[in-house]
Amino acid sequence: MSLVPFLTFILLINVGSIYGQSSTPNRVSLPGLLSILRFSQTSCSGENGDSGTCLTERDCASKGGNSINTCGGGSLICCSFKFTCGSTTNQNETIFVNQAYPRGENGTDTCQVTIEKQPNVCQLRLEFEEFTLAQPDEHGLCTTDSFMVRTTVGERLPILCGENGGQHIYIDMGRGSANPVVLSVVSNGDRVTRKWKVKINMIPCNNLDMAPSGCLQYFRSPSALIKSFNYGPKIEDRARYLSNLRYTACVRVEENFCAVKWETENEDSFNFGAPTNSSSDGSTTLLETANGEACSRDDFVGIDQGSLDGVGPGEDRFCGSRLLNSNVIISRSKPFQLKVRSNHDQALNAASSQQGFSLRYVQLPCVI
Repeated sequence: MSLVPFLTFILLINVGSIYGQSSTPNRVSLPGLLSILRFSQTSCSGENGDSGTCLTERDCASKGGNSINTCGGGSLICCSFKFTCGSTTNQNETIFVNQAYPRGENGTDTCQVTIEKQPNVCQLRLEFEEFTLAQPDEHGLCTTDSFMVRTTVGERLPILCGENGGQHIYIDMGRGSANPVVLSVVSNGDRVTRKWKVKINMIPCNNLDMAPSGCLQYFRSPSALIKSFNYGPKIEDRARYLSNLRYTACVRVEENFCAVKWETENEDSFNFGAPTNSSSDGSTTLLETANGEACSRDDFVGIDQGSLDGVGPGEDRFCGSRLLNSNVIISRSKPFQLKVRSNHDQALNAASSQQGFSLRYVQLPCVI
């Protein structure tokens, strides 16, 4: 069968579902039908910058979405799915927002939403396009406000608070599990204006976009910035980064790249962990920078076989107010990973007003 009669046959069968039931059938051009077949279910952007999914007008309405633009050459609409407290979704690229969004809100409340498991979906990627909650307490705990993920599959996920716009996390939904994922935001008190906008991406099983097992974050470009949660300007006598963290940020290794360089975004963008040195008289001295075993007594970032030039065994833990002496580390160990570890005691970290880290990685090509 030639292509044109086949597409015409498809059009005659589906025109009612595409454009709605009508006593007078709508005529669709062949280019229009090709656009529908090509762009349906693909990502799109609205005029206000929001993301959505290309759908027919009828499909968008039946799924509870809203049109934010046209797509597919005008043959489809860009359908946005926003939901808030008490709602449930099974749609890809749904946007979870606070009830008053785009305005912030304060007060004491619990906002909970449910993401239903789809048979072919194995992971979720949550993108925090906007995220402002109360800062952690003096111990680095999210006791005033908290963002929590409840799931029965995979590793325990960290509880988040503070400023996390631009961050993302991956959630394992499992292959055989039918259990949903529940997102909860708990807020206490009226001294803070809360606001959030979280994009939910559903990743099919066996898709190349899936994060490797054990990766809370996954970066898929030759170079990018990786920041600790709640990274920002120093707060006097308070550590910004969260306590009790144990997660890994993973980097997809590009073809023909054999090493990765880690460097601070600026001169003061690494301040993580408080290494100390004990003298013979029992006194303790705070060190500016340390690596290896000296970082084991407090918080650190882990980079396997890291060194100034990427030669030799290197070290695997780094801490203090500088990343080594030059704020640069090179590693040839694969896969490329940044491991983040923080304990429950933030006394020394708060005394130094440590804000966490903002590190740029750059993958380095293989040298023949």
